[in-house]
Amino acid sequence: MSENLYAPPATPVADTERAAAAGTEFFVTGTTKLVLLYFATLGMYPLFWFYMHWARYRRFRRQNLWPAARALFAIFFTHQLTGEIDDRLRRDGKRHAWSPGGNATAFVVLSIVSAIASRIPEGVSKTADVLPFLLLAPIAWCLVNIQRAANLACGHPQGEPNGGLTWANWIWLVAGAIFWLLILAGLFLVEPSQA
Repeated sequence: MSENLYAPPATPVADTERAAAAGTEFFVTGTTKLVLLYFATLGMYPLFWFYMHWARYRRFRRQNLWPAARALFAIFFTHQLTGEIDDRLRRDGKRHAWSPGGNATAFVVLSIVSAIASRIPEGVSKTADVLPFLLLAPIAWCLVNIQRAANLACGHPQGEPNGGLTWANWIWLVAGAIFWLLILAGLFLVEPSQA
């Protein structure tokens, strides 16, 4: 009997690391990727990031919750997420030096301050004008700490199954670079004086 060269493989072919990460309790991703996408999207990436964490949690725990609502109103659910991650670490006996409540509180406070500062009319205060940009780094630091704990809780300490950049990630990075160039141009270009 001759073998059909055009038939699909008899054994399933799958990216086992990605499949394993998709079945985890929390969203697994590399911290470098997280930081790049966070800055490229001018701080909007946490909407997706929180959604993915809650979607994985919902699927893993088979709970009836709305990941989109928890992502939109993340400041109300960050403490619960970090608590769930910490509970998982403790149940599995994994030691991780972090403060789930401290990271969640820092994220919430910094996010609220950034949101308030971004709503102050331009020109009222130079500090208020730049504060949302200055707070990007400490907010990213909070997210990285939470992500490291989530990765460890899921058995992927380096976030290796989802550490590389996809074509969609590259689109966001390019768009983000253009936005950042426009912001920097706006900051450094001097308007002609009114006579």
